[in-house]
Amino acid sequence: MRIAIVEDDKKDMEQLVDVIKAYAAGHEISLELDTFVSGEDFLRAFAPQKYKLIFFDNYIGSGLGIDLARKARELDNDVEFVFVSMSMEFALSGYEVRALHYLIKPATFGEIEKIFERLWRNTSKPQESMVEVVCDYHPVLIPASSIRYVEVVDKACIIHAAEDIKTYMRLGSLMELLPRNDFIRPHRSFAVALDCIQSMTRNEFLLKDGERVPIGQSYHNECKRAYIEYRAHSKR
Repeated sequence: MRIAIVEDDKKDMEQLVDVIKAYAAGHEISLELDTFVSGEDFLRAFAPQKYKLIFFDNYIGSGLGIDLARKARELDNDVEFVFVSMSMEFALSGYEVRALHYLIKPATFGEIEKIFERLWRNTSKPQESMVEVVCDYHPVLIPASSIRYVEVVDKACIIHAAEDIKTYMRLGSLMELLPRNDFIRPHRSFAVALDCIQSMTRNEFLLKDGERVPIGQSYHNECKRAYIEYRAHSKR
């Protein structure tokens, strides 16, 4: 599990990291912790499906944690947020971005335990679809939901997920491993997750993270049909 903490006070950061690590060790949870002391650094590193949980201090330099959360929520509908503060000043604002919890400093083991118990309840789903590819002669498992798009570069497939993964599997073979209803092939050299598409033009898909995926002329009608059907289904 990957977690981000956005906190500009060194002492508060260290204290929160220590409590989270203590909880993880006690429950045999494998964690990756990314820490950021500025909103700018966080936004540069953030990507959809990269984090399971993000802790935001209410005040980050001259900015606000709630503003960072709004930007993250625009790109990722699943990530959970916890706001950390000395008071409940922005507690009501947290509902706007569906905050998981509001944590009063200093963080205690009991409060962190409560946060993770709530996280497990919110994210308990059927077994997630995984995609297995070979990268650098080693098998790698990738959650299908973390894949935004795939592109062919120099006869290799670059899988853009939480991290970019390079495999020499053919794109056609890779498409057979992806959930059929969640991905579409708009071009001989690209595949894209329908849930990551922001909009469609005649020649390309604009993704929610700002990336652009080309649509080949012969693929346009099928892409349009699949995109319209997916949008209609997702709004039900």
